[in-house]
Amino acid sequence: MKRALGIGVIIGLVIGVFITPLFFKLSFKTAFFKEVVSPYDFEKTVSIIVNRINNQPGWHVVSVIDQREEILKYGGEDVGNVKIIKFCNAKYASQMLKNDDTKYMAVKMPLSIAVVEKSDGRVVVALMNGYLMSRMYAGTYEGEIMEKVVRDIEKIMGFVHFRWTIF
Repeated sequence: MKRALGIGVIIGLVIGVFITPLFFKLSFKTAFFKEVVSPYDFEKTVSIIVNRINNQPGWHVVSVIDQREEILKYGGEDVGNVKIIKFCNAKYASQMLKNDDTKYMAVKMPLSIAVVEKSDGRVVVALMNGYLMSRMYAGTYEGEIMEKVVRDIEKIMGFVHFRWTIF
């Protein structure tokens, strides 16, 4: 009986040490980042998202960065159409940043949505998985604010029938 228990503990350790990190490595992209194909061309997709952000109560677009232009301007190779939409909600941002204990969250502000045109012509909208982040902070002050943000982003992205999932 003790021998079986020892073997079980060793197998558990092997799984914990080797298999768990492998799982995270294989699922990282789909767990932490979300991509959704837009039915519209590149510029129309950017325009729709900007308008939907600005029409969502409390939200506004801070800037739209033409990443392709920036890369070319500073000597990089042409990456094709890539725009990053930076957006913010002053109410949520002030709630998050008013306490010293949560000021570290400024590193992810303003929020970003990327619109990219893939080499095959598909237009894809890329976001960080806010739902997973809010779940990681569940039961905390930060998590409560993140849950509100997640709901609003789902509304903003409703034109592509976007819903957050864990994977």
